Amino acid sequence: MEKMASISVFALSLGLAFSSIGSVQADEAWQKKAGVGSYASDNQNWSAIEAAAREEGEVVIYSVSSRIAKLVDGFKERYDIDIIGYDIPSDLQLEKLSREHRAGVHSVDVLFNSESSILLNEALPKQLVWNFIPESVAGDLESGEMNPLLIQRHSSRIVYYNTAVHPDGAPLDSLWDMTRDEWKGRVLLPSPLEDSLSANFIQTVLNNSDEMAAAYKREFGEEITFSEDVIEAVEENATLDSPTASMEWLYRFLNNEPVFQGSTTKIFKNVGDVTQEKPPIGITTFSKLRKNKEGVYSSGPAYDLDPAFGVTYPTALVIADMAPHPNAAKLLIRYMMEEDGFKPWNEPGDYAARSNLEAKQLVKFDLPAFGDLDLWPVDPEEIYYSKFGFLALYLTLMP
Repeated sequence: MEKMASISVFALSLGLAFSSIGSVQADEAWQKKAGVGSYASDNQNWSAIEAAAREEGEVVIYSVSSRIAKLVDGFKERYDIDIIGYDIPSDLQLEKLSREHRAGVHSVDVLFNSESSILLNEALPKQLVWNFIPESVAGDLESGEMNPLLIQRHSSRIVYYNTAVHPDGAPLDSLWDMTRDEWKGRVLLPSPLEDSLSANFIQTVLNNSDEMAAAYKREFGEEITFSEDVIEAVEENATLDSPTASMEWLYRFLNNEPVFQGSTTKIFKNVGDVTQEKPPIGITTFSKLRKNKEGVYSSGPAYDLDPAFGVTYPTALVIADMAPHPNAAKLLIRYMMEEDGFKPWNEPGDYAARSNLEAKQLVKFDLPAFGDLDLWPVDPEEIYYSKFGFLALYLTLMP
């Protein structure tokens, strides 16, 4: 029954992601008024945009981060415009936007969203959202951070360990260590059947099989061999050609009794609790580093994990199609890309896309540069098109 419940939850979320974003009838009059798409101006008149935004009076945002609430007062003070923010997971934002759009309800202006696979493969091509690049910030961004989506920050799911109990470094040096008996029942993460970013983490491991095979040989001193259950799972799945090292890792990992917890903050605290003698390790959000508290929580990234210590994904800002306050949307997007508007996310582990802001972060937090981290980037297209195959494999390999 428990397995069937998990299947139902994940199947529902996949259904929302893959089938709910139906065809959208583009409204050319709105596009022209909003200045998006083919009507976007090469010369942005920010005096006019700000004046129109003040007339609109408010801006509504669906945000993947609850920290959006920290912008309300500052934005109101500067522009006399109210931010109405809703803290909604990325996949559910897109489902909600699509459902409302089909019903003729247009109430949201901006999406702050980390589901690049759905944004790039559904929402953007179907003109459910629009990319907008404030020209004032373009000089500090790489081309891939502006098009096809404007990236505000680079987020990550990484492996944490308790630095109070292990002051000399992480107690594991390979992702394969998570399959060893010593970590049985002692790895915490959100369930990939309930948390899309956790699913993306596992899918990205699956997409890096050659590196996982090489890491296996470095860890165990021999070539990998495959379990009978993995071989049978591949034979039963028409979308798979042959077993891989990553599939074997997933099988052994799931059979090592990982503990699924819904809250990424609780995972961080459960790992970092300094009163423990035998703490777990955890896969959670990089920016939870801000939750460390002297004498209470002490967690650190396992930077040297072989072949990677986590998975990184972009967090984008886009304008919703038919946004009722398009000028306020542009103003908020520019504000969130600026230093003042980035403050709620100016935390260790949240890397600003803008190079000038990241440079200040490296000094402030004494962290490695984002480009120097051993993190695997998500592949939005691969994740999108292999999602159902991943689901089938995952459920087959579950004990």
